[in-house]
Amino acid sequence: MADVTLLVMGNTGMPAWGQDQIRRLSEQARRRGVTLVGADTPENLRSATARDLAHVDEVVALDVHHPEACRAWAATRPPVDAVLTVRELSVLPTAVIAQELGLAGNDPDAVRRVRTKDLCRQRLREAGFPQPRTAVCADVAEAERFLAETGPGPWVVKPRDGLASIGVSLIDGPEQLPEAVRKFRLPSAAMSPLPASPYFLVETFVAGDEYSAEGIVLGGEPQVLALTRKAVTDGFISTSQRQPAGLDEMTDRLARDTVARGLKAVGITRGVFHIELWVTATGIVLGEFHCRGGGDFIHALVEHTRPGLELYGTLVDDLLGRTPPPLPEPGRAARVDFLFAPPGRLRAVRGWDELAAHPAVLAADLQVRPGDVIPPEKDSFTRSGVFVTGADTPAERDEIAERLAGGVVFDTEADEEGARLALATDA
Repeated sequence: MADVTLLVMGNTGMPAWGQDQIRRLSEQARRRGVTLVGADTPENLRSATARDLAHVDEVVALDVHHPEACRAWAATRPPVDAVLTVRELSVLPTAVIAQELGLAGNDPDAVRRVRTKDLCRQRLREAGFPQPRTAVCADVAEAERFLAETGPGPWVVKPRDGLASIGVSLIDGPEQLPEAVRKFRLPSAAMSPLPASPYFLVETFVAGDEYSAEGIVLGGEPQVLALTRKAVTDGFISTSQRQPAGLDEMTDRLARDTVARGLKAVGITRGVFHIELWVTATGIVLGEFHCRGGGDFIHALVEHTRPGLELYGTLVDDLLGRTPPPLPEPGRAARVDFLFAPPGRLRAVRGWDELAAHPAVLAADLQVRPGDVIPPEKDSFTRSGVFVTGADTPAERDEIAERLAGGVVFDTEADEEGARLALATDA
């Protein structure tokens, strides 16, 4: 047994990209002689697969979504040398445990600020960063007043502390507010560990191309490892992520500098980060901040495009006070693509096996099976399939990915019972 122990908060019950993050973390930490303790809720541990549990050396049952439960557990002084998470809802509890045990980590107040989107925007605005106007609303009437003050629109309605585009709507006028608020209040399995908030945000819309910055804070200094070009549906659901992002040199440099300064402004001093941003006609506008790596296999893009990089191993080194190896230079290209089956009952999927077997495909996960009823797309958890393509150049990457995606056919038929169930769920 190694002398150094790493606590991994939330190590089971992940989507495919979360499972891949835990796998890479496990391999990279073990190469550094680190024992891994996986912490998760009793329910998640009971339903964990053997593959999930193989990534850690032991497990502890813990309510990894609730800060005070984690603080009480940490007060028992478990033998832990570092703590981290790849799960959004465990970011704050992870910071609380680190603080209680005197370990390297972010200040819980800074994490709360980042998780509460309006507070993060307020801090950035105070630090001189351009930000959309934002209102915290409890009902449609409050939102209508904000629309009247900030017209002509459009506006975005969303949760204060959400993820994965759940409960997010783009609206053009007050007549669309009731439906947007109804969507915000729909139950979500992904957010179920936290109590439902009565408040939602309304923001002025930022016109610009969407990107994100992926990186890690080392020795207190943010290191932007990659900028990611993002494509989304009208409902803000990601359809692809690409690295490199294809920005010109000046814009690339400006985006990296803005992200680094923004992280310092909100008080993030440790760990892997994923920062959303827009490139607008007047400059860079920072979006949502996350004190963990991006979802959607973005971590796989970062490691592929910087050959030799061990992202999570570098994080472990930093948290343990070790000197991490030099960051490798970027030198390749990669992208993630999501596939969407048409609504209806799925009869067959053709072309998927050929896609998954292609040597340029780094990861692939089919999230539907014949017999499934495919609902209209709602959020990032209802996409039908995902695959990651790696290549030496952006042109080669794009040619392979587009050819493979074009070869996949989802054969669906109208399903009246499924349609009735979908309507009942939305009612």
